[in-house]
Amino acid sequence: MNNENSVLKTLKPIVKVLAIVSIAASLAAIAVLVLFNFSEVLTIYTDEGTKYADGFSYPGFQTIFYGYGNMIIQGYTENTFNIWTFLGCFLPLFACLVAAIILGTNFSRRGTNKKKAIVEGVTAVLLIFGGIMLFNVDKLWIANAKQVPVGSYADYYNTYLLPAINGELYFGKDYFPTVVLVICLIAGVIKAINCGLLLFQKYYARSLNSQTVEINE
Repeated sequence: MNNENSVLKTLKPIVKVLAIVSIAASLAAIAVLVLFNFSEVLTIYTDEGTKYADGFSYPGFQTIFYGYGNMIIQGYTENTFNIWTFLGCFLPLFACLVAAIILGTNFSRRGTNKKKAIVEGVTAVLLIFGGIMLFNVDKLWIANAKQVPVGSYADYYNTYLLPAINGELYFGKDYFPTVVLVICLIAGVIKAINCGLLLFQKYYARSLNSQTVEINE
């Protein structure tokens, strides 16, 4: 029994340290997910004399909510609301916020392992999902642009985007989606480990209590 109790004694400081690391991971993920909206995530260059001859870099919020390039023209739309980049950005963002609050407010409170583990597990899944979605912002942008009805001004996909994709001159992803992916994956792994350790601690302690009851009986 003393040997079994030593396991819980070893786990206790590890769980506390991992909770602090997980809160820090939540804050880091929140920071990059917010910054994604204001950072340059896609860049396009087209031939001389065309709209994007000087190049244009799309900030993240345009790839989520709408896309009008470097000007707004009636009857001209490059992209519309993208549900996948929206979910990829805001689901993990709010999950991280909730997870940080729950871990912080229940830091030393007993009997909250299951609640914290559920929140951490869900947040881990959403972080990995969000990181992958935002990393693939270029593919989602292209897929969404194909579905935009041709307006009275110009067909963005066929006139600008498709030639740029084919090498006239350039369309590609900037570095920040990769940063988001790395941070979200690291945070997701930390939260998955924390989830597993919280559940192990809870059910290991419960098994000890059950054995104690059996001995006393």
